[in-house]
Order: sequence, then C-alpha cells, then structure tokens
Amino acid sequence: MAAAMAGLTTYACARPAPMEPAQRNVQPVAMPHSEQWALKSAGRTFEISVALPTGPAPARGYPVLYVLDAGTSFATLVDTVRNQESMFGPVVVVGIGYPGEKDVANRLYDLTPATDRATLPPTIPAGWGATGGADAFLEFIQQTLKPAIERKVSIDRDRQALFGHSLGGLFVLQVLFTRPDLFNTYIAGSPSIWWGNRMILKQASAFKSLQARSGAHRRLLITVGGLETALSPEELRASLAMKLPDPDAEFRKLNMVGNARELASELEPLSARGLSVTIAIFPNETHNSVIPAYLGRGARFTLGGW
Repeated sequence: MAAAMAGLTTYACARPAPMEPAQRNVQPVAMPHSEQWALKSAGRTFEISVALPTGPAPARGYPVLYVLDAGTSFATLVDTVRNQESMFGPVVVVGIGYPGEKDVANRLYDLTPATDRATLPPTIPAGWGATGGADAFLEFIQQTLKPAIERKVSIDRDRQALFGHSLGGLFVLQVLFTRPDLFNTYIAGSPSIWWGNRMILKQASAFKSLQARSGAHRRLLITVGGLETALSPEELRASLAMKLPDPDAEFRKLNMVGNARELASELEPLSARGLSVTIAIFPNETHNSVIPAYLGRGARFTLGGW
C-alpha cells in the first residue's frame, strides 16, 4: 500500500512534458476526398456531404450510397466502405442532413407520411412537431439532389442504395413500397414500423402485388438491435430527463423487434419474384448503439450484392 501511495504521489506531482513543436500546430480533423455544401429546394436548405472515391470510375460509373441523418451516419459509412474498397471497388457516399438547430423538427417532417396525430404515442411536453413531408422530401432527393450528384461525378443509376435508421428506416420502406424503381437496394435500420398504427404495412400490401407482377430485382435489408424490446438503463435515464411520460412502457408498445420480424416474414415469399429480403438482429445493441452495426452490415450487404 505504501509503495502504491508513493507511486501515486510521484505521478501527481510530476511536471507535464514540454509540448513538442508539432503538437502546437493543431488542425481540425477533416475527411479526405470529401466535401460538404448547402443545397436549397422549395425554401428549404439541406446540408449535403459527399465522399468521392480515389479510384477510377467503372465503365458504367460509380455505385452510390445515399444515407439519411448524415450527422450520425455519414462518416461511419464512409470509413466502412473505404475500408472495403479493395474488395468491392470505389463507391460514392452521399449524406443528407441539415445545417443548424432545426434538425429534429425538419427530420420529423421529412421522414414521415401524413399521419392522424391521434395515433401517435405521448411525447415531450411540447408535443409532436409537423409531420407528413415524406413525399416532398423524396421529390427533393429525386429531382434536385440526384441530378446535382450526377453533375459532379459519373454515377451508375443501376447501383444506387438508400440507408435510413429509425424514422429514416420508415422512410426507406416507404420509398421501396411506393417508388421502388428509384433505388435497387434498401437498408432499413430499426424502422419505425409502429408509426401511425403501422400504416406502412398498408403500403407493403400494395407493393407485394406490384413486385409479384414485375419480378424486378431489388434487395431489402432490415436490421434492429436485440435490446430494442425495452429501454436500456441509459435510455431510460435520458427519456426521464426529457420528461417523456412512462417512457419504458411506451417504448415496449412500439414492438421494434417484433414488427421487424413480422415485416421480413411477410415479404419473404417475394424472394421468388425478385425481391431479396434479409433481416439482421444484433444482440446486445440498443436503438442508438446499433447504428454502426446497421451501417456496417448494410454496406457489406449492398456492395456484396453488386
């Protein structure tokens, strides 16, 4: 004990080593071969992040991955695909985000269909913000963002994927079910299938008929964290701090894992009609901690299928 205390005292009293000259030249961390710019549409401003490949473009152009919620997902997805470039080739990654503090309100509006608010669970005291902008958001992606990307770099229109998590996962499903030809690979991470009394399942019903008739080759990966059956201790603490009413009971009602399994099972018969459906449940991951896992599995699922 005396020796341990003596060592601690020596450490505490030691002077810090002089800073090396190189350490004084502090620079911000930047992602190589990447850029970020504002793109305006219909009075709105979006923050677009683009990671450009260093390898030469294939004859048909680069594959492109579009990822929602760029602030939490873009950098991770870029690192993931670049780490696998030697196996799958160069890829363009496009992140869609927002420039300021309006992220939450804009995200809620952009990623949701028109909804009867009486079907939504309780939320923070301020209540739900505006919802129902998913159709307009998709038009922005298709009519404004995609052309801007194609003016910048050669893109293979037959190899385009859309990634989204939570409400973003709901949006990914809505695009697949209503405008399936806009992408050929869809990655729905922890999709909010519960939204509006599971109204997305009605769109799934119409899509099943369309897919059965067309037989077009499309792929869907649904992922969810194994712990998304109830709030983890840290999630519960954060929810209570936000003054959410009875947060654990309300989260259990969302049935995140059960809904994901049910949807995958419902779509699985379409595998004979061109739709490849895979579900991945990540053990010991929560709704938030699962994000890197969904991006990693989604990247491999996407690139390996191209």
